[in-house]
Amino acid sequence: MANPDDPPRPVHWPRRLAVAALLVGVLLMSVFAWRAWRQHDYQTRLAAGEIQVETLRGWMTLSYIERVHGVPEERVREVLGLPASGGDDLSLHDWFGAQGIEPLEGRKKVEALILERRSALQEPDR
Repeated sequence: MANPDDPPRPVHWPRRLAVAALLVGVLLMSVFAWRAWRQHDYQTRLAAGEIQVETLRGWMTLSYIERVHGVPEERVREVLGLPASGGDDLSLHDWFGAQGIEPLEGRKKVEALILERRSALQEPDR
Protein backbone atom coordinates (compact mmCIF):
# COMPACT_ATOMS: atom_id res chain seq x y z
CA MET A 1 0.00 0.00 0.00
CA ALA A 2 1.09 3.50 -0.65
CA ASN A 3 1.87 5.75 2.23
CA PRO A 4 -0.65 8.64 2.41
CA ASP A 5 2.20 11.03 3.20
CA ASP A 6 3.99 10.29 -0.13
CA PRO A 7 3.52 12.90 -2.85
CA PRO A 8 1.33 11.74 -5.77
CA ARG A 9 3.19 10.08 -8.63
CA PRO A 10 3.07 12.00 -11.88
CA VAL A 11 1.13 10.36 -14.68
CA HIS A 12 3.38 9.94 -17.77
CA TRP A 13 1.12 8.00 -20.10
CA PRO A 14 -0.47 11.04 -21.84
CA ARG A 15 2.98 12.34 -22.74
CA ARG A 16 4.13 8.92 -23.95
CA LEU A 17 0.96 8.52 -25.99
CA ALA A 18 1.50 11.95 -27.59
CA VAL A 19 5.12 11.10 -28.48
CA ALA A 20 4.06 7.76 -29.94
CA ALA A 21 1.32 9.44 -32.01
CA LEU A 22 3.82 12.02 -33.24
CA LEU A 23 6.29 9.33 -34.30
CA VAL A 24 3.59 7.36 -36.10
CA GLY A 25 2.50 10.55 -37.87
CA VAL A 26 6.03 11.36 -38.98
CA LEU A 27 6.50 7.79 -40.23
CA LEU A 28 3.26 7.89 -42.23
CA MET A 29 4.12 11.29 -43.64
CA SER A 30 7.54 10.01 -44.72
CA VAL A 31 6.07 6.96 -46.44
CA PHE A 32 3.51 8.98 -48.38
CA ALA A 33 6.05 11.67 -49.28
CA TRP A 34 8.38 9.00 -50.66
CA ARG A 35 5.55 7.47 -52.70
CA ALA A 36 4.52 10.88 -54.04
CA TRP A 37 8.11 11.65 -55.05
CA ARG A 38 8.40 8.31 -56.88
CA GLN A 39 5.13 8.92 -58.73
CA HIS A 40 6.27 12.42 -59.71
CA ASP A 41 9.59 11.05 -60.95
CA TYR A 42 7.79 8.37 -62.98
CA GLN A 43 5.42 10.91 -64.53
CA THR A 44 8.32 13.21 -65.38
CA ARG A 45 10.21 10.42 -67.14
CA LEU A 46 7.06 9.33 -68.95
CA ALA A 47 6.36 12.88 -70.13
CA ALA A 48 9.95 13.22 -71.36
CA GLY A 49 9.51 10.12 -73.52
CA GLU A 50 11.78 7.92 -71.46
CA ILE A 51 10.33 4.45 -71.29
CA GLN A 52 12.15 1.98 -69.12
CA VAL A 53 11.66 -1.76 -69.17
CA GLU A 54 10.24 -1.54 -65.65
CA THR A 55 7.29 0.52 -66.94
CA LEU A 56 6.09 -2.56 -68.80
CA ARG A 57 4.57 -5.17 -66.55
CA GLY A 58 3.93 -8.82 -67.20
CA TRP A 59 0.21 -8.42 -66.47
CA MET A 60 -0.31 -5.96 -69.34
CA THR A 61 -2.36 -7.23 -72.25
CA LEU A 62 -1.83 -6.23 -75.87
CA SER A 63 -5.03 -4.17 -75.87
CA TYR A 64 -3.88 -2.39 -72.71
CA ILE A 65 -0.58 -1.46 -74.38
CA GLU A 66 -2.54 -0.17 -77.37
CA ARG A 67 -4.82 1.97 -75.17
CA VAL A 68 -2.09 3.38 -72.92
CA HIS A 69 0.87 3.73 -75.28
CA GLY A 70 -0.89 3.99 -78.66
CA VAL A 71 0.95 1.08 -80.27
CA PRO A 72 -1.49 -0.90 -82.45
CA GLU A 73 -2.04 -4.44 -81.19
CA GLU A 74 -1.40 -5.80 -84.69
CA ARG A 75 2.05 -4.19 -84.71
CA VAL A 76 2.96 -5.73 -81.35
CA ARG A 77 1.78 -9.13 -82.59
CA GLU A 78 3.86 -8.74 -85.74
CA VAL A 79 7.07 -7.75 -83.93
CA LEU A 80 6.74 -10.49 -81.31
CA GLY A 81 5.75 -13.13 -83.88
CA LEU A 82 2.36 -13.77 -82.29
CA PRO A 83 -0.72 -15.09 -84.10
CA ALA A 84 -2.77 -12.40 -85.85
CA SER A 85 -5.83 -13.10 -83.70
CA GLY A 86 -6.88 -14.84 -80.52
CA GLY A 87 -5.59 -14.70 -76.99
CA ASP A 88 -7.01 -11.24 -76.38
CA ASP A 89 -7.03 -11.80 -72.62
CA LEU A 90 -3.45 -13.11 -72.43
CA SER A 91 -0.88 -10.95 -70.67
CA LEU A 92 2.65 -10.26 -71.88
CA HIS A 93 3.89 -12.83 -69.39
CA ASP A 94 1.51 -15.44 -70.81
CA TRP A 95 2.46 -14.62 -74.40
CA PHE A 96 6.18 -14.80 -73.66
CA GLY A 97 5.76 -18.18 -71.99
CA ALA A 98 3.52 -19.58 -74.73
CA GLN A 99 5.79 -18.43 -77.55
CA GLY A 100 9.09 -19.19 -75.83
CA ILE A 101 10.18 -15.56 -75.90
CA GLU A 102 12.78 -14.47 -73.35
CA PRO A 103 10.92 -11.92 -71.16
CA LEU A 104 13.66 -9.29 -71.22
CA GLU A 105 14.03 -9.57 -74.99
CA GLY A 106 10.28 -9.37 -75.52
CA ARG A 107 9.97 -6.36 -73.27
CA LYS A 108 12.78 -4.60 -75.13
CA LYS A 109 10.94 -5.17 -78.42
CA VAL A 110 7.72 -3.72 -77.00
CA GLU A 111 9.65 -0.83 -75.48
CA ALA A 112 11.21 -0.08 -78.85
CA LEU A 113 7.73 0.02 -80.41
CA ILE A 114 6.55 2.45 -77.74
CA LEU A 115 9.55 4.73 -78.25
CA GLU A 116 9.06 4.54 -82.01
CA ARG A 117 5.41 5.53 -81.58
CA ARG A 118 6.27 8.44 -79.28
CA SER A 119 8.94 9.80 -81.60
CA ALA A 120 6.53 9.58 -84.55
CA LEU A 121 3.99 11.62 -82.58
CA GLN A 122 6.57 14.22 -81.59
CA GLU A 123 7.97 14.81 -85.10
CA PRO A 124 6.77 18.10 -86.57
CA ASP A 125 4.67 17.91 -89.72
CA ARG A 126 6.65 18.60 -92.84
